[in-house]
Amino acid sequence: MWSSDRTMRMSKIIQSAVFLLSLVFLSACGGLTKSDKPVTSTWWLKPYESKAATAMGEGTRVSVELTVIPGLDTDRILILSPDAELNHYSGARWADNTPELLASLVGRSLQASGRFHVIPAHSGDGLEACNLRLEVQEFFVEADSSGSSGEVHVMVHGRYNCDSGESMPIHQRVSIPVNENRISTIVSSYQKATDALMMDLLGTL
Repeated sequence: MWSSDRTMRMSKIIQSAVFLLSLVFLSACGGLTKSDKPVTSTWWLKPYESKAATAMGEGTRVSVELTVIPGLDTDRILILSPDAELNHYSGARWADNTPELLASLVGRSLQASGRFHVIPAHSGDGLEACNLRLEVQEFFVEADSSGSSGEVHVMVHGRYNCDSGESMPIHQRVSIPVNENRISTIVSSYQKATDALMMDLLGTL
C-alpha cells in the first residue's frame, strides 16, 4: 500500500514537472515569434497623371537616368535639422531606395502623359531617342527652428538631350509645407511635391 501511494505521488510530481517544462518551452517559442521593435511602415509615391494627358501612342522615345547626391541614397524618410543634421523618421521607410524610387516615378509619369515612350537607358537599338539625366539634390523634410516638420524640399538638376540635337537644362525645385507632424501627413506633402515637380518637368520638355 505504501509503495502504491509513493508511486502515485512520484507520478504526480513527474506530471507537474513535465507541465511546467512545457509552459517554459512554449513561452520560449513565443519569444522567438515576437519582437519588442516597433513595426516599420512602408510608404509609396504615385506617378503624376496629368489631366491633359494625350492618347497613348508611340510618343518620343526617352530613357531616364537618375542619381542622388551623398546622403540621399536610402529608403529612409529624411529630415534635415536647422543645424544641418540629416536624420530620419523612425518606423517609416520608402518602398525602395531614393534613386530607384524616383527613377521609377519619373519614368511612369512620363509614360502616363502619353507623350513619351520610356525605354531602358543605353538600349542600343539604333533608333532615335532622347535621354533625361537627373541628379536629385534635395529630397527631405527641412525642419523649422522649433525642430518640428517644416517643408518638404525636392530639387533636381540635369539635362534633356536628343539624338536630333535638341538639348535643354533642367532645374526644378519644389517646396511643400507640412501642416502636421504625422508620417501620413508628411508622405502626403512628399506626394504633392513630386506631383508639382513632374508637372513643371512635363511643361519644360
